[in-house]
Amino acid sequence: MRRNKMRQLLFPIVLLICSTYVAKAYEDTTLEDDDFAEFEQFDSDDDATVIDFNEDEKELPVQKNIVLTKDDFDTSRDDEDELIVEDEDNEFEHFQDPEEFEGFQETTPQSSEQPKITISKVPINARPRLQAYWLEGILCCGLAAYALAYTIGRVKNSSIALNFLKFHKPLLDDNFTLVGEADANVSIGNDRGWRREAEHCFTMWCSGRVCCEGMLLTLKLIKRQDLVHILLGFVRPSPDTLHIRVELGKDDSDPFVLCVAQKKIATRLAKEMQDLSVFCPERRAGDKHSLPPSLSVLSECAEATGALLDARVCGALAQYHKHVQYIHVSDRYCGPKQMEETATTKPPETERVMLVSLALGPNGGGEELRPLLQLVFYLLDKIKRLRLSKEALAKCEKRRQKVAEAWMRGAHAARQEQAAQRREEKRKQEKERILAEDDPEKQRRWELKEQKRQQKRKTPKMKQLKVKAL
Repeated sequence: MRRNKMRQLLFPIVLLICSTYVAKAYEDTTLEDDDFAEFEQFDSDDDATVIDFNEDEKELPVQKNIVLTKDDFDTSRDDEDELIVEDEDNEFEHFQDPEEFEGFQETTPQSSEQPKITISKVPINARPRLQAYWLEGILCCGLAAYALAYTIGRVKNSSIALNFLKFHKPLLDDNFTLVGEADANVSIGNDRGWRREAEHCFTMWCSGRVCCEGMLLTLKLIKRQDLVHILLGFVRPSPDTLHIRVELGKDDSDPFVLCVAQKKIATRLAKEMQDLSVFCPERRAGDKHSLPPSLSVLSECAEATGALLDARVCGALAQYHKHVQYIHVSDRYCGPKQMEETATTKPPETERVMLVSLALGPNGGGEELRPLLQLVFYLLDKIKRLRLSKEALAKCEKRRQKVAEAWMRGAHAARQEQAAQRREEKRKQEKERILAEDDPEKQRRWELKEQKRQQKRKTPKMKQLKVKAL
């Protein structure tokens, strides 16, 4: 009986312990599954819902979209952290959290007032002064002056070319069959006339006359269309010039070189022209040939000079020597002297020409130019009839032969120098190729070969002579 009583007492105790253990286990699992279970543990003053964990069939209700504010619970920050449950729909609410960005509120200004912008009133000048546009005014005046000078200078040069044709076209028509070109830019009426090469340069070709193959007239005027050149003309004035180039035939004259020019121009031509520097090294004064002292004579043959400068030619030059810049007659004319750096292996092409340069007067070549044109035609006939003696002709031919031989030697030396440069360049390339290889034996053989070549080059050449025994 006593044992039965003990069993009856132990059964309720065991049942109570088991139920308590099950209740605690169920409470812990529900708190782990529920996301908002931590908000149910508050003080006794708050209104909270009581959940019965003994009922297994009932489910724990879940509250969604709960936002707890400061009014819902009364706790201090010193005791515990402030708990805030955010709404799931507002996903950018964390930007308003002061603890999200540390030190952000310290940098932001305390006052939200916007800074005041003060705009100062600047007086506006409705009418700007003319002094502000002085640079533009100078440029406009310069352009206007240049355009005016261009127009006036172009008209002036064209009028000079037309006046030249008006005075001297009949003389040219009497000596030549064809004067000028049909498509000339400057002409009188429908006649042939000048060909405009530039605003200050005109050319005209004449042909159809004995003693010459043709004559080219080049009228080089002052650049009156250029304002800068006009201003430079006051410092260093230059006259209008007429250049005459006469193409002589191959059999029309004997070989000789002669030049009559102003002193300064003669000095310059003797240095620049190839034929004058070679065949006429000596310059003589004009007094020795009955010419004005302002002229100089460069001549290869004294006989040709005496025959060409007769009394009529000397009288015309003495009267119009101010308008004559130079008269150059040559059978070996090849232009200016070639530079030493540009040595060529081919001989220069020579021509038989007579070059005449005449300075025009202030009127652009009026009646004072007609006697000089007649002098040019007279010299053409004189050169055609001129014949040198055998001694003078032999000296001229011998001198040309020596010049040709000297030129051949110079050309041969130039060719040798070019060949030596090519060999040296080839040797350098071979040396670079040998040094680039990794074969020391091959490099050693090449060095020995190079030493032998240098030694053979330095050794003087000896000539062997055979002597017969007595």
